[in-house]
Amino acid sequence: MGRLIDLIRGWPGKPSHPPLTDASIGAYTVGVAMLVAGKLGLEKHQMAYGSLIAISGGLALAAPTAITGLLDWLQIEKGTARRTVATVHLLTMVTATLVFAGAWLAQRPGYVHGQIKTLGLALGLAAEALLALGGYIGGTLVFAYGVRVVKRPDASVGEALIPGRLAPEATDQPKSTEVSS
Repeated sequence: MGRLIDLIRGWPGKPSHPPLTDASIGAYTVGVAMLVAGKLGLEKHQMAYGSLIAISGGLALAAPTAITGLLDWLQIEKGTARRTVATVHLLTMVTATLVFAGAWLAQRPGYVHGQIKTLGLALGLAAEALLALGGYIGGTLVFAYGVRVVKRPDASVGEALIPGRLAPEATDQPKSTEVSS
């Protein structure tokens, strides 16, 4: 089971969570942009359809994104500033996902009738704001605390690019910075 969890989490220096966040954030953002564009009258029918499809994509990616994030969170030492920030990130992103689900439900009738629903737009904008806040907090984990970062300025191109080639014990960082198992 441990090897499966390691595979899901990704390799040291090549974690699975960030690319999944990029894809889900992109889908959600496109969906909200379409809600705004449609509400402003730009191709309203097409934007009503496209927004729901894009938000659906974000919601479909929410589970694997959350699972990889949770597996990373479980590896962060309890009682540390990193764990506190990670917990706030987790709660913010779960809240954003729930608000996006609410936006999806509110916009669903608009998909059927080719309309942008005001409640769907309002919830989409609120969810997008939470998403931006959660992304900022997640960025703090990486850029301030170095979570899942392997710092090896001496690594060859092959070591740096090929997954699994950078071992956490080969880093010049304290073990607690790289949250590998």
